[in-house]
Amino acid sequence: MNAAWIVLLTATSVTIGTSLCFWLLARTNDVASTVWVMQHIACPIFKIIVLLIMVSLIYPVIDESSSSLDFWRAISQQGHFSDLLNILFLAGLLIAFIPVVSHPIIALPLQSILTIALVFKWQYEAVIDSITLFPSLATLVKIVVYMIVIYFITRESSILLSRWMDKKFTIKGSIRLVSDATYLVLQIPVMLLYSSSLKHQLA
Repeated sequence: MNAAWIVLLTATSVTIGTSLCFWLLARTNDVASTVWVMQHIACPIFKIIVLLIMVSLIYPVIDESSSSLDFWRAISQQGHFSDLLNILFLAGLLIAFIPVVSHPIIALPLQSILTIALVFKWQYEAVIDSITLFPSLATLVKIVVYMIVIYFITRESSILLSRWMDKKFTIKGSIRLVSDATYLVLQIPVMLLYSSSLKHQLA
């Protein structure tokens, strides 16, 4: 699958997931407890599902003979799907309480890299003697530089878009949801870089 299709399908998934969250938040805006459940449980789960869809599109970069279906097969075996959901949900909760990494520009790449790393380990640990999940220093530097550049490019646009969303859907505090949606799409190069770093172990 070429890069254009990956970006298009990713943007479509993010748009659908974000729109659903906004719609549900607008419908439950009058009930504080329901809004809390939507913001802290339902929408994060939607985000995880969108993230898994994104990773499934990127994952074949590791093994060009594989497809997105192989990713879903790998996580469907031995209860890995529920394990992955639980790990990502818990990781999201923990990250939210760590100020340094709670910003979406850091939190989302961490979750996507964690997803790729876990699935790679589950799928290939039986055929790779000394499997390693840590990227090289060069790859890590590229990821950090890219994340910094994207942060400065998008921080003002995310604020303006969230204000428009708050007004349109009569809700408050959509900045996190808008930031998540923006950075979900823009972290594609991060996933590509990390996947490529794992690819060398299959040579």
